[in-house]
Amino acid sequence: MTPLLFIRAGGLLMIISGLALGYSYISHPQHMPAEVIASSNWILIHALFAVSLVLGLLGTTALYSVTAQRAGRLGMIGYVMLFVGMMMIFGLDYYEVLIAPFLATNYPEVINDHGAGDTMGMVAFAFPVSGFLTVVGYALLGAAWKRCRIIPGYLGLFLILSAIAFGVGLSPAGDIGVARITAAVFGAALVAVGISAMLQNQNFNAAAGKHP
Repeated sequence: MTPLLFIRAGGLLMIISGLALGYSYISHPQHMPAEVIASSNWILIHALFAVSLVLGLLGTTALYSVTAQRAGRLGMIGYVMLFVGMMMIFGLDYYEVLIAPFLATNYPEVINDHGAGDTMGMVAFAFPVSGFLTVVGYALLGAAWKRCRIIPGYLGLFLILSAIAFGVGLSPAGDIGVARITAAVFGAALVAVGISAMLQNQNFNAAAGKHP
């Protein structure tokens, strides 16, 4: 397992993750009554979002693993934040894939009272916190990679700004329409990072202390 293999694999996973993220949000229904949450389309969309989380975290970990020393403290803080945030989001998505459709089918009054679940109890607190950790984490990691010239400056700026915009889309200030657009833009940034890692892997390779 060479650093170059980690870079190429990480880049490919980032590309798939970004595409899956953008598609799952663009396809997300505007309204979420019980019959929508019980549908196979709902399950498919959120299963695809789970795929984007798993592959995105694996891809980011692979790229961070070969750049950790160069990325420094800022990169480490960003990676830890996004790791915790994405793990929390995966737990919430687990509910949306496996539990919410069951409730919508058998206990629709629960869904009618609480929606998809993001306002239930402590979830109302955990949901925005997980999103905040994820987008700020990616913004910090993007800033660290940009500062060390591991990725081009314009790409680092794109990752930072798209992560912040996605955070706004997920916040109470946004709505599902804003979240769709900003998720697609953030997904495009992840795809661009993946492409950069695969095509310009000498930057990542040099960060790992290797020669291209």
